[in-house]
Amino acid sequence: MGLTVGFLGLGNMGALMAANLARAGFGLWVYNRTRAKAEALAAHTSALVASSPAQVASQCNVVLTMVADAAALHQLYFGPEGVIQHLSAGTFCIDMSTVGPQAVQELNNRLRPYQIRVLDAPVSGSLALARDAKLTIMVGGDPADLAVIRPVLEAMGSRIFHVGPLGAGAAMKLAVNSVIYGLNQAVAEGLVLAELSGVARDVAYELFENSAAAAPFVHYRKDAFLRQHEVPVGFSLELANKDLGLIEDLASAVHARMPQSEINRKTIERAIKEGHGQQDVTAVAEHLRYSGNDGSV
Repeated sequence: MGLTVGFLGLGNMGALMAANLARAGFGLWVYNRTRAKAEALAAHTSALVASSPAQVASQCNVVLTMVADAAALHQLYFGPEGVIQHLSAGTFCIDMSTVGPQAVQELNNRLRPYQIRVLDAPVSGSLALARDAKLTIMVGGDPADLAVIRPVLEAMGSRIFHVGPLGAGAAMKLAVNSVIYGLNQAVAEGLVLAELSGVARDVAYELFENSAAAAPFVHYRKDAFLRQHEVPVGFSLELANKDLGLIEDLASAVHARMPQSEINRKTIERAIKEGHGQQDVTAVAEHLRYSGNDGSV
């Protein structure tokens, strides 16, 4: 079948993903709550700007969403001029956000009477990987549905994994993020420890990059850790706190103990209270560097 794609949510990551869909030759409609972002994307690609989520649904048989949280997802589908108003049976609705399995299941329950094919396909990777269409995509849902829309995902990612039934992709994304926030906390602590011991910040980080700690995260977050106020925010502390809340909810539901994630969230909540909420998640280091060093967690 011919695939015409709608992309809703053009944040830092979403705009890069949508641009790759246009470059891959898909008919593409885009929508963003702030219309200027959609118009900016359309100005340098073949994308068409929709006036509402409903218009996207009326023009497309694949609808992708990439938004901040479950409330934003719900608004796109069921708010005024929402997607639900013009969905046709057989449309593929794929959420690529980090919203957790419960939100994905709730979306599926609401769409089931309309014979809609729902998948969850959250992504992992940096903005640079998104720009280069090299994201890792974790898909939950019917394998037959994935087979149909795989070309769409391949335009945005180089590694696509089917991880299980609907909701499994969302759960796996939270598992991946729990590791990332652990790494973020560990790098921040190690960096501050080295600095307070008299090692220059850039020297310490170069050692991280050339040691057993040199995970990909360490490499692609280098500029943010070393020049916090000079680089664009890749992912804010407020969004990280939202993710860690979802991780806690999932852990509680499946009876998983997550002591490291609990510590990470407490630290991030303190950093937010200090006014770092809109800064990049690597601002945890700045929080630890200047918050008194009183030994508290």
